[in-house]
Amino acid sequence: MNWSLIITIVLILDILAFAAYEYAVLTYFCIPNNLSNTYYHFDRRFRGYGKLFPTLLYFLSVTALPIWTYFTWRLPDWRAYGAIMPILAAICLTLVGLSARYKKSDFRIYFHYTVAIMAGFFTVLWFLTVGYRVCYFLISFIFIMIVIGALTRTIRIYPLFWFESAGFFAVLFMLLTVSLVPTAL
Repeated sequence: MNWSLIITIVLILDILAFAAYEYAVLTYFCIPNNLSNTYYHFDRRFRGYGKLFPTLLYFLSVTALPIWTYFTWRLPDWRAYGAIMPILAAICLTLVGLSARYKKSDFRIYFHYTVAIMAGFFTVLWFLTVGYRVCYFLISFIFIMIVIGALTRTIRIYPLFWFESAGFFAVLFMLLTVSLVPTAL
């Protein structure tokens, strides 16, 4: 069985799932404050569909982030020790999904934002330390999202949404590139 083909297919499905979710969000609700608010937008407009947000996070945690850890473990030098960062990012992303209804209590608000910030922190830290050879993915997607936000005149109003989107797309496209060209990492 060709595992690299399976990994590539899974990553393409991850990109399509996240892009479809973003498309649905932008089509139905315009631009939200952040990705976490999409839970409330979907739940308000389509009863019960707020669960799409945690489902997306669980799906990405179960599929893309183990692949990310696998690619990090396969590095031949000291960077293989950085495999803990994708694991911690996956745990934090899962906890964000568990606390999707974060506006219901003060504890959930603080917990939700804390684990969301930690997931972003571990992602950026991985790019800066372990994935410094592919750091251009993060930089380019941040630039692309800033340009889109500037063109739509929403970068000042909703910067968190654009940076979260850039982080997700950067990780997914980086993983797809590494699955196609293993020497890229």
